[in-house]
Amino acid sequence: MQEASEYRISIRSLLLRPDEKRTVSKQIDAETTALYGLPCTEQPQMDGVLENRAGVLMMRYRLHCVPELICDRCLSPVSDPIDETFEHVIVTETASEENDAEYLLAPDAMLDLAEVAMTDLRLSLPTKTLCRPDCKGLCPVCGKNRNDGDCGCDSADITLDFQ
Repeated sequence: MQEASEYRISIRSLLLRPDEKRTVSKQIDAETTALYGLPCTEQPQMDGVLENRAGVLMMRYRLHCVPELICDRCLSPVSDPIDETFEHVIVTETASEENDAEYLLAPDAMLDLAEVAMTDLRLSLPTKTLCRPDCKGLCPVCGKNRNDGDCGCDSADITLDFQ
């Protein structure tokens, strides 16, 4: 596992120099993705640039990975690649807590690339994960995956008792 400090980079020089650029390329290891609760079959790779544009520090990067997801209906593994581009304005302080959501906050002029990538990855995941659009789910009686065929149970007789 890479130490957490390997993901933290100083942005102090970028904040002080307009028109300064720095490329960023980092792969997040399996242990770190697991710590963020999102194991991957293909580890997250981020490639991008940090750039001071007229005193405003911008980060734009591409994130590619294949998270280990589970179908919400049938519990089968799902391997849908994520290939997204993200852009952030980075600041060392905000005027109010209301502005915190609009900016990427780096109060000590240190940026944690793993935290940025894993947060963006989690927010880019679908709210409902399906193995296929017409997934039939599990039988509520026997638990068989209905995508594999009919189980023979009569699920019409099921009544739910919420006492």
